[in-house]
Amino acid sequence: MRIIENFITEEFISEVVTMNQELLYENVWKSNLGWQDSIVSPSGVVLIRDLKEEQIELLKKYVSEQLLTSQNEKIIEFEAQAYVWHKLSYIPWHSDKEEDDQTRYAATLFLNQEWEADWGGLFLYKIDEKIFGEAPAYNKLVFNDNNYAHATSMLAVNAPFRQTVQLFWKIGY
Repeated sequence: MRIIENFITEEFISEVVTMNQELLYENVWKSNLGWQDSIVSPSGVVLIRDLKEEQIELLKKYVSEQLLTSQNEKIIEFEAQAYVWHKLSYIPWHSDKEEDDQTRYAATLFLNQEWEADWGGLFLYKIDEKIFGEAPAYNKLVFNDNNYAHATSMLAVNAPFRQTVQLFWKIGY
């Protein structure tokens, strides 16, 4: 697991958060109800929307510059979406790697400027059956570089929306 502070520009984060607010009641959102049964659980709602193409391209540029380890690596597939996590939402333990994947990666970018530990929403992961956690922090990227099993802890009933950008990509050579 790699943790990167100050991953992207504040302007990018501001634009995504502002768009989330402006679009909150528009018909542009999907939800966690479309996820596979094993990770939906009895969770609260997670809203998901596509980012603008220029936002995706900027994220792809930052991923290429900061996360790829070799000049030979090239991103061959890239997805990025805005997530708005509601009260009582969480994801149980799972892997983002699909059966046919050899080079699929995932990362979470936290967007909230303020986050209290009592609100939950921790990014949890297991290494050798030991559990670790990362608290949400503004402009922090959690890069799951080894496809560790991971989960998020449940958001408290008094928590604000937990806003993230979820990134998924595959590498080719």
